[in-house]
Amino acid sequence: MKTLHLLRHAKSDWSDPAVADHDRPLNRRGKRARTIVADHVAGWNVDRVVCSPARRARATAKPVVKMLGCPVSYENVLYDAAPERLLDVIRALSDRDETVILVGHNPSLEELTATLCGHSPPYPTAGLATVNLSIKRWDEATSGSGTLTAFFTPTLPRAKS
Repeated sequence: MKTLHLLRHAKSDWSDPAVADHDRPLNRRGKRARTIVADHVAGWNVDRVVCSPARRARATAKPVVKMLGCPVSYENVLYDAAPERLLDVIRALSDRDETVILVGHNPSLEELTATLCGHSPPYPTAGLATVNLSIKRWDEATSGSGTLTAFFTPTLPRAKS
């Protein structure tokens, strides 16, 4: 069995309309959420993180990768892809990797989860799903081959007034 964790990037900063979508950073809330996610995954055995090259996705992945001490690679297709294209990325993963985290965007992650599992929860920013795949090799990943076994949403402390 292979395990795939799907992490939507944390909340991005929309304060500067001149910044291109690909280059938007995280806002304060997003920075807090990514730390909560990194703490949540501490101790997990993850072989690789595959991340969208968008700035907000890279910033979300950074503390997770640091916490896990695993390699990270960047795939342009994770920026804005249909589930079939995301499945291509999954199918190309090395079979040496048993557990992988994909860091990407919505609606792509919800659509991928629905494709793999038959349904998907809504993914808020920094939402993290765990999908167990009933496959031995990544290239066997197909529609319906997954089971959603967990879904984590960081709970942020209220800002002090």
